Amino acid sequence: MTRQSIVLSRGRRNFAAGVAAIGLLVGTLAGAGPALAVTTIAPSVTANVSVGLPSWWAGSPCDATRWNKLALAAGWPIRTTNIATMGSHPLGASYLGVPVCGPRPGIDGSPDILWARPGWGESEWECVELAQRFMAQFYGVSAYGANGGYVVDNYRTAYGGNLVRYYNTGAAGITPTPGDIISMLTPLNPWGHTVVVAASTVDGNGNGALTLLSQNDTSGGWRTINVVNWKVQGFNTFTVKDWLHDPAGRANPLADGTFVRVTGQAQVYRLAGGAPIPVTDWTQFGGLQQITTIAAAQFDGFNAYPNNGTYIKDAMTGQTYRMAGGAPEGVGTADAAKLPGWGKAPVIAIDHNALLADAHLRPYPADRTFVCNVSDMNCYQIAGGAPLLVPLADQPKIAGWSSRSVTILSDYEFTTFTHLRPTPADGTYICDLTTTGCYRTAGGAPMLISPTDAAKLPGWSATAAIKTSHWEFVNFQHLRAYPNNGTYICNVTDASCYVTAGGAPLYVRSGAAASVVPGQAPVTLSGAEFANFTHLRPRPANGTLLTSAQTGLLFATSGGVAYNMTKTTTLALAPSVKVDQGAIDNAGLLGPWNHLASAAASVTILSPSTRLMVGKAALVSWVRPVASSAVTGYDIRYRTTTPSTRLGAWNYPAVWQGFTGNHVWAAMKPGMTLCVQVRAHNRAGQTGAWSSARCVGNVVDMRSSAITSYAWHIANVTNTYSGVLYSTNTKGSWWQLRNVGLDRVGLVARVCLQCGAVRVLVNNVQVGVINLSAPTPQWVIVSLPPFAYRTGTLKLVVISPNNHPVQFTGVAISSA
Repeated sequence: MTRQSIVLSRGRRNFAAGVAAIGLLVGTLAGAGPALAVTTIAPSVTANVSVGLPSWWAGSPCDATRWNKLALAAGWPIRTTNIATMGSHPLGASYLGVPVCGPRPGIDGSPDILWARPGWGESEWECVELAQRFMAQFYGVSAYGANGGYVVDNYRTAYGGNLVRYYNTGAAGITPTPGDIISMLTPLNPWGHTVVVAASTVDGNGNGALTLLSQNDTSGGWRTINVVNWKVQGFNTFTVKDWLHDPAGRANPLADGTFVRVTGQAQVYRLAGGAPIPVTDWTQFGGLQQITTIAAAQFDGFNAYPNNGTYIKDAMTGQTYRMAGGAPEGVGTADAAKLPGWGKAPVIAIDHNALLADAHLRPYPADRTFVCNVSDMNCYQIAGGAPLLVPLADQPKIAGWSSRSVTILSDYEFTTFTHLRPTPADGTYICDLTTTGCYRTAGGAPMLISPTDAAKLPGWSATAAIKTSHWEFVNFQHLRAYPNNGTYICNVTDASCYVTAGGAPLYVRSGAAASVVPGQAPVTLSGAEFANFTHLRPRPANGTLLTSAQTGLLFATSGGVAYNMTKTTTLALAPSVKVDQGAIDNAGLLGPWNHLASAAASVTILSPSTRLMVGKAALVSWVRPVASSAVTGYDIRYRTTTPSTRLGAWNYPAVWQGFTGNHVWAAMKPGMTLCVQVRAHNRAGQTGAWSSARCVGNVVDMRSSAITSYAWHIANVTNTYSGVLYSTNTKGSWWQLRNVGLDRVGLVARVCLQCGAVRVLVNNVQVGVINLSAPTPQWVIVSLPPFAYRTGTLKLVVISPNNHPVQFTGVAISSA
């Protein structure tokens, strides 16, 4: 027996002995022979190429013509009715046209038949033959001596192929890829096993599985092994020692970075993390690149989104991302080096426009994606696009949580929130692991769901609700205690709808929704929140700013009352919430309006605007308050005095009670002083306080009561209210009126540049001087400031030099 045949024989015995030693390599089934075939699913994505049959084969497939003849000569009983004793045939597994053949020497007991390829011989259908055949066809490697566990160790660059060796150390970013040759060892024998990698589902976190072509093993030729934290796992007692890799990717035609196009279609894609990302602009990739044409079925087998942990970058901006739950999560330069596989794992440049359009990318990670922040290693579960923190103690309680399921991300996303949300999307269902209470999010806040309402809520499913740590419901890092201002919500129990402001729900009439929350769809909530106010407030927080959608008026809340902001202030420049004016007008009413309190309206009188007047009637007017709640009517009261009497009791004319206008006319007699007050009623049934009194005094009728000194010219005139005109040019002239009570006095006088001045005295005590000098001649009321009320004789004395005229038609006094 030649050395060559001895080596090959030992290779066969290696695997057969291994099977015998471990009892059953792939399981036992009564009556089915010594081994149960383990069938695994073939890779769903295969290249649309075939390497073709080996040149040294005679007969297709699996060298059947040659092998069957030699096997018969070796005493192998070929029977087509028994799979264990069939002639040479493919087992089913195949990658890029390279099939796994049988029968299996180590399991079916078929003889060693050396292949016909010149050079070093291999025994068909041992595991080593498959590896050597694959390397010969794809990489041009010359066959060399090795048992299964040492195919990698015994490779030399002189054999061709330019392959490189990787050890199974769990180094981040390094795992076998399709076309790689793996060597395995077992403590049960010295020969081991070798396989060819046909597909990989290992994600960027170093977790997943490898699909293998495994000859002299399973009945179908497929085997799947796992990869955990970048380390390749074995099977049974076999452990993975190392593998050979082709840096050129000749046997991995659909590797990440490949540009592909479906037969008959124009659109080109670039593969990243097993997903096809559209290409719209070749200039981003330095011009047109080589394109691999694939079948539609192959395209359908691609991932919908890149694998977790895949590194991609924007081909236009250079911004790098790490995939998590289908979303590209930004990588910051400050902590990039801390990320698993950084600098070793490939970074696939993808089309900038595909990033903008979320083409085969999600804007936010899928629910239940698990991520950790590399800066502090706090870990989170994604719910509605937001990372909800899961403390270490709670992690085992989260379904699906494991070290393999977590994607480590840069702190960049936790500060910029580009592809993470700061709070869950509206309508996300979450449940508290500790209390078991369930919630629907609105405006970032968790809104309690009652068991009776749950089935009424759209999309509710107890199994679909995301169970998350109690920590978030206490600390509110990525949940809010109360919803964001402007959140549109509806109560499922009565279909009433609201906009939130300062944490409180303010009612929105159905006809007002288009102006209050244009284009927004409401979040339907359980009635539990509207009854218990756990994450809603019954009234807005103090200082909340509201803007009426109908009037544009601005309000600020205090104690639940919305007060009109009549002046622009620093507070008024803060963001406000657009609300239905009806919520303000109906404040304090029962039912849905009760989330704003009512304050009794305060009325401000506009006129009379002066304390003195000339006329037969006074206009009493007031500002209609912009109040919470709306004003429904007013009461007006008045009282009067004469020059010789004090103010009397208040009068309440019936026509002035419950008055709905905003002004009245009050009759005025000569010398009368009128004082008025107004108060308001509102929809909430409140009556406001009386306004400050506004008083006005009318001109005295001087024709029968005034006394003058010499040098006065007195004329009766018809175009003045008092009917008389007093004129003098003489200093010292005086005019007086006895038995008056007053606190203010004025003259209806002519002013001019040369006009004089008079001293005003009450009981010979001066209360002021009225100067009639003015640049423009005209008739006006010239009055003194108010003074303390006093009674007695009012006297006017001319104090200006002679020939400085003093002219007046009336004296107006106020005795309020």
